[in-house]
Amino acid sequence: MGNAYKEFKGVSNVLPPERMGFSYLSSAVNVDIDDSGMIRRRSGYKKIYEGTPHSLWSDGRVCLFCEDGQLKELVRPDVPGAPYGVRSLRQGLTSGRRMAYLSLNGTVYYSDGVITGAVDTRGERPVARTWGMMPPPVPILSATTGSLRPGRYAIALSYVRRGGAYSPSGGQESGTSNLSHIETMTGGITAAVTASCDPDVVGINLYITAVYGEALYLAMRLPNQTADVVLQDEPAPILIALTEGLKPPPGGHLLTYYRGRIYTAAHDVLYYSEPFAPELYNMATNWIPFNGMIALLAAADEGIFIGTKDELYMLRGATPDKFTIHLLSNCGAVSESQTTGIVHRSDNGINSVKRMLLWESRQGMCSVSLEGGSEINYAADGIYSYECGLIGAGIVERRDGMNLYISVMKKGINSALQKENRYMEKVYGSGAPALPNCSITAS
Repeated sequence: MGNAYKEFKGVSNVLPPERMGFSYLSSAVNVDIDDSGMIRRRSGYKKIYEGTPHSLWSDGRVCLFCEDGQLKELVRPDVPGAPYGVRSLRQGLTSGRRMAYLSLNGTVYYSDGVITGAVDTRGERPVARTWGMMPPPVPILSATTGSLRPGRYAIALSYVRRGGAYSPSGGQESGTSNLSHIETMTGGITAAVTASCDPDVVGINLYITAVYGEALYLAMRLPNQTADVVLQDEPAPILIALTEGLKPPPGGHLLTYYRGRIYTAAHDVLYYSEPFAPELYNMATNWIPFNGMIALLAAADEGIFIGTKDELYMLRGATPDKFTIHLLSNCGAVSESQTTGIVHRSDNGINSVKRMLLWESRQGMCSVSLEGGSEINYAADGIYSYECGLIGAGIVERRDGMNLYISVMKKGINSALQKENRYMEKVYGSGAPALPNCSITAS
């Protein structure tokens, strides 16, 4: 007499097939199991681009990827059925280095651990620019005549780019140059100013201290051009330099945003920007070291999740000076396998939607809520055992009423667990897909 299978919970390899009962499958290829326990053929896919892309990212409107040392945009065709287009946004990247992305207020910040950059997505077409600006060179000073009081002065410069965060000139301001000192007895100072080669820079701010003073005050607003500037009068002590000593962000391999700051993971150090100034970093003080390379970085409502190969931590608090560090688990994280997504749930007839963080670890797939609490769910624990990789990638997808976490891992992963990342096809694909062959084996 045959068995009637009403539902399945998934694939299990922990127990021998004869001891698994009727709830689990011993193997399953190209099928999905929905929340009711029913088996469905996995959706097909369609190739839309021929090449060797990596580091794919999309928000559903803009799609970026890296290829052949370039940052590129995948452009959706205007006419259904027409081929997709590709635009190069930046060249000169190190070929093969994995890119991290962070979308914030119409700008996509990116870094591959060495280089950094930004893409403005607010217009009709994305436009690449720098992420922050290098401070100007130190101004070369000489004495001239004027009405300054005799004594010692210090001068610094900053560049101003149109739009962005607050500065005394209404644009986005770089950090200041190093101070240049001069002692004048003739009442005037000539400063040799060097223009920026950044095409978005529109001006230069010149700051000067009072005689024998330390605070920098805005003395002049100049166009972006190389010139000799003469100072002959005392500045009004009103607008003080806000970006003294600040720099552009360091290169990092993971990025997240939490309560007004961008956090950048660079190997085993977590750097963070100035508050509400995502393109300015204080490299002297704004950093937190960890014991091991940071493999996971994600902001939650109550703090920031940090994972290394061996541990998972949470930084709790609103600001870095208030952070307390808590060890949550020894599961660790597969580097860059993390993803966040909206998960739909139905418990006792009550529907809910939660933001979740999911990643691969030494204990299999893990998840935790981003909306409060730090209880980790180990979905595969005691059900399916597999070797974790050294580096991975993942996405969360809501399809046909199912919550899907799709992950891939490299190096050391069991080939039976390799799942195809169909993110490009899901977001940008069209036309009739090719259905995959599927099979299942029940105990």
